[in-house]
Amino acid sequence: MTRTERALAHRWRSLALVCTLVALAGAVIVIWARITTEADRADQLAAEADRRGSAVTTLAADVRTLRAQVKAAGRTPAAPDPSQAIDGLRDRARVPVPIPGPRGEQGPPGKNGTNGVGQPGKNGTNGKNGQNGADGQPGADSTVPGPAGPAGPAGPQGRDGVDGQDGTDGRDGKDGQTCPDGYSLQPPANDPDALVCRRDGAPSPDPSPTTSAPPAILAPERRRP
Repeated sequence: MTRTERALAHRWRSLALVCTLVALAGAVIVIWARITTEADRADQLAAEADRRGSAVTTLAADVRTLRAQVKAAGRTPAAPDPSQAIDGLRDRARVPVPIPGPRGEQGPPGKNGTNGVGQPGKNGTNGKNGQNGADGQPGADSTVPGPAGPAGPAGPQGRDGVDGQDGTDGRDGKDGQTCPDGYSLQPPANDPDALVCRRDGAPSPDPSPTTSAPPAILAPERRRP
């Protein structure tokens, strides 16, 4: 037996412990790497699910906008409402998308419950009649006329009336002059308070007294009062 074999024979337990620890460390490292890989993959799946949820939300909003525009134009949209076409659209379009975890083991069924024993209740007594309410105040007098309403718009202009017939001509009036044609009433020179018929254009008489016969004076009925 060599010196090396003797040293290994005395320290085989330490070597076995070291080997065991190395093996355990390797297993832990491998498991940790697998867990990290699965966590990264889960993060990638969650990010992709969030992106798809955002895309679904955007498309649903665009479809609703297009439907509103088509209805505003008086037409019937061919595409249905997204919430009616897809079941659970609100939950599917929610961001961040809830990712369910692994399903757990089914638990044992529970025991059947005992039937409850209830007793019928007693009939209640009839309540007392309430007191009569107080008389209300009299209403406002409806015969009072309300305020005048606003003036209505002016009506259309009426048609022009028919012209009336011309009246008959009246009779000619009498001339107020009592003198014959070619004569007119003039005051005499000797009596300014009187009027006599004198020929138009005749010369004025001489105011001095003369021996000639006085001019003929018209009868009283010919004078103007």
